[in-house]
Amino acid sequence: MTANAIQILRDLIAIPSVNPMRSESGEAVERGVADYIESALRRASIDCERQEVIKGRENVIAIVHPSSGGSESQQNGLMLNSHMDTVPVANMTIDPFDPVMRDGRIYGRGSCDAKGSIAAMLASIIAHANRPVRSRPIVFAAMVDEEFSFAGSWKLIERNWPVSAAVVGEPTRLASVIAHKGVARWRIKVRGVSAHAAVPHLGHNAIYDGARVALALEAYAAELAKRPAHQLLGYPTLNVGRVAGGQAVNMVPDICEFEIDRRLLPGEDGNEVIRDCQDWIRNQIGEDISLIVEDAFLDDPPLDTPRDAMIVKAVDQAHLAALGRPSSIEGAHYGTDGSKLARAGIETVVCGPGDIAQAHIKAEFVEIDQVEQAVRLYDNLIMHFAN
Repeated sequence: MTANAIQILRDLIAIPSVNPMRSESGEAVERGVADYIESALRRASIDCERQEVIKGRENVIAIVHPSSGGSESQQNGLMLNSHMDTVPVANMTIDPFDPVMRDGRIYGRGSCDAKGSIAAMLASIIAHANRPVRSRPIVFAAMVDEEFSFAGSWKLIERNWPVSAAVVGEPTRLASVIAHKGVARWRIKVRGVSAHAAVPHLGHNAIYDGARVALALEAYAAELAKRPAHQLLGYPTLNVGRVAGGQAVNMVPDICEFEIDRRLLPGEDGNEVIRDCQDWIRNQIGEDISLIVEDAFLDDPPLDTPRDAMIVKAVDQAHLAALGRPSSIEGAHYGTDGSKLARAGIETVVCGPGDIAQAHIKAEFVEIDQVEQAVRLYDNLIMHFAN
C-alpha cells in the first residue's frame, strides 16, 4: 500500500494543477488530477462524483459505504480531505512536474502541499474499500482552489455528508494541528485630487496621505503584538502586502490603494477586525484624509478544535498504533480547508505528510518516509472509525 502511494504521488506531481490565483478564471486547472483520482477510485469500485465549484473546476468526492450498521453509525463517518491545486511554478530551480526521487525525497510542485496527502489518503481509502466489514461511511474529498479562496471547501459544505469528523491533509509533519488562524483581507483607498505635476498645489497628493496611513498601519500591527495571545497561535498579525498609486509621473496622484492581510485568532470576526483597524487609523491621522475602507474580499474563519474532541483522540490513538508514538498537538499560522468543515459542524484535525517549510519553495519536496507513515496513520484511523 505504501509503494502504491508513492507511485500515486509521482503520477500526481506529473499532472500540472497550478492555481491561476484569481476568481472565475474558467481554466480547468485541476481537471487532470481530478480525472486521475476518479479513475483510480472507479477501478476500485468506489462510488464517486464530481461537484462543480467554478466553471471547469470540480471537487472529487468518494464514499465507501458501510457494509452493516444502524442509522446512527451511517451518519458518524470520517472524511479524509485535501486539495488538488498548487501554487504557481515561476522561478523554480527544478522541473516542477518531473517527480525526481533523490536522497529519500520526492521533488516537484505540490509534492509537499498537498499531493503527498492526497496520495496517502487515496491509497488508504482504496485499501479500505476491499475490507469485508465496514460499519461507518468513509468519505474522501479532493478539493479545488484551496490556494486562492477555499472555494472548493465552501462549496463542499453546502451539502450534508455522513460524517462527524474529518482529517485535512496539509504538511504538518504528521502533527495534529487543532487550531489555525483565519484571515481577513481588504482594501483601503486614500483619495486625493489630480493635477498637473507642474502645478501640484492645484491638486492633493493621495500618496502623501497614503504614507501617513501606512505609518498608522505599522503602528497598528505593533499594537496587535501586545494583545492577548492564543495558547497555540500566539497573537494576531497584520501585513500590508500591496500598495499602488498614481497613473503617471507627471500627474498628482488622486488615489493610493493598500491591500491588507489580517490574521485572525479564534473568536475574532473579520468585519469587527476591519472596523477596529479603521478606528485605529482615524485616531492616528485624524479626519482630514479621505479614506475608503472596503469590505473584505476574503474573510476566512480560524480553526479551534477542542483538545478533548473525539477526532483529536482518534488521531492520537492511530498515531500511537501506526507509528509507535503519540501525536504532537500544535497550531498553525496559515489557513486550511479545515476551518470550513468545522464551520459545518464537523470536528476537524489537520494532519499530513511534509513540512510547511518545504511548501511553495523553489525546490519543493516531501520526505518519502513521511508519505509512507501517513499511509499507515490514515489506514489505522480509517479502521478505527469504520469498525
